[in-house]
This record gives sequence, structure tokens and C-alpha cells, in this order.
Amino acid sequence: MTETSPDPETGSTAPVPSSPTSGTAGPPVGGAPKTLKKDSVWEVYYPKGASEEKEAVPVASFPMIIYFWPAIATFFLCGLLQASTSVDPQTLGLWATAVLGFNLLVIVTDLDQKKFLITILFLAVVGLAAYITTLNDMKLVDSVSAWVSAMDVTYSTHAYLLLGTMLSVFFFIGMLQPRFDYWRLEANEFVHYVQPWGRDQSIPRQGSTVTREVPDVIELMLTFGGGTLAIRREGQVVARIEHVPFLGRRMKAIERLLGATRVTNVSSS
Repeated sequence: MTETSPDPETGSTAPVPSSPTSGTAGPPVGGAPKTLKKDSVWEVYYPKGASEEKEAVPVASFPMIIYFWPAIATFFLCGLLQASTSVDPQTLGLWATAVLGFNLLVIVTDLDQKKFLITILFLAVVGLAAYITTLNDMKLVDSVSAWVSAMDVTYSTHAYLLLGTMLSVFFFIGMLQPRFDYWRLEANEFVHYVQPWGRDQSIPRQGSTVTREVPDVIELMLTFGGGTLAIRREGQVVARIEHVPFLGRRMKAIERLLGATRVTNVSSS
């Protein structure tokens, strides 16, 4: 015989057996209940121990500055190379400008899988056309190369270090946000926390689905398998957690968590 009891932590109800075990997931058929490991809010940055069974999976939406780590690394590297080696300053300037332009392109465009494939094919066609013009001695590639070489795109060493430092400060500030604004995906509910005030929103697990979306393939690569986590209820998106790094690694833990139902302890009187 079973009864229902409100979870003192989540406020939701779950079927509770007559002799449950506190702090455990529902026992598998023919086996003992498993003890769930306590999750850490710091896992919003990296899902450590994703293969372990935990009480919840913390996830958070990151600001778009997360995609600027290539530009930050490039500015510092170019400053170091220019100060300590004899690398052509114009080559470093073109390289740094190209990486910065690439990062800006990432935040203003969304290349889904179809658009990304079209872009790759377009670049392949352009490259093939350039190769054909070189074989026919049409001088097109040489003219473009000469035009790029004629550009005087250089930065001082101090400019490289200043730009790298500015972006690093913005990056650090942006990385603090997920620590105070995050979600905990629990077996019975999905809870949004805004610290230091605590719970801000709660979505019941029953009747809800969690799906992974990849709006931009380049963003997927820059966040090492990241993407957007969409929570749907009755066919409507009730929450969208965007720019989540390492989301592919987190999905295994989320799927395993949602496959179990949490039970709570009730004392018999």
C-alpha cells in the first residue's frame, strides 16, 4: 500500500512506499535502493562526475561573452609574440583582427546545421574557384593576396594587452552570473534559483519534457558541445536555458535523473 506525501524540499508529492529509505532514489526491481550523491552548484561550469547518480543536475544560462575566449587568448598571444619575437607585426595584426571578427560573427548570426553545411559548401566552392584561377594563371589570387598584404593592420604591444585585459574583465564578470542565477533539475521538479534570494520559479516534473537544441554549430564547438536546454510543458516552452557549456555531457546525467522518481521518508505514527 502506498501513500503520497509532500516533499519538504521540493513541495511536490511522490508515491511513497510503506518503508521507504530517506535520500534515495526509487529502488530498482529486485535490488536495494541507491544512495544519491549531493550535487554542487559549481557544476554549472563543468559537469564533474556526470556518470554518477546525483540528487539534481545544476545548469545555468551563460552570457555571450563565453564565446570570446578565442579573441582573449589571441590578443594576449599576439602581444607576447610581438614583444619577444621578430614575427611580422602586420601578420599578427591581421590574425588578431580576423579572430575578433570571427567572434563578432558568432554573436550576430546563428548557423544551424543546415546553414552551417551551406556555408561550408560555399567556402569550398570559393576555394575551388580560386584554385582553378591559379591554374589558368588568371592572377586573381595574387591580386587578392597583394591587396591584403598592402593593408597596414598593426597594433602596438600595449594595445594587444589592453584589449586582452578588457575582454578578460568582461569575461570574468560574465562567468560570475551563472553562480547566482541557475537551475536545479531535480527528479520531481525543475527549480530556478536567484541568489541570495533563493527559489524564484518551480516547474513540476510531471508533464514536462527537457530537450536539447543547437541553434548555432559554431557556438556548439566554442562551448565544447554546448547548446540550449528547453523545458516544455503541455507543448509550450516554459523555460529556455541558453548558451549552456558542455551540454552534451550533461544530457546523459539529465536523462538518467529524469528516468527515476524520487521518494521521501515519512515516519510511521
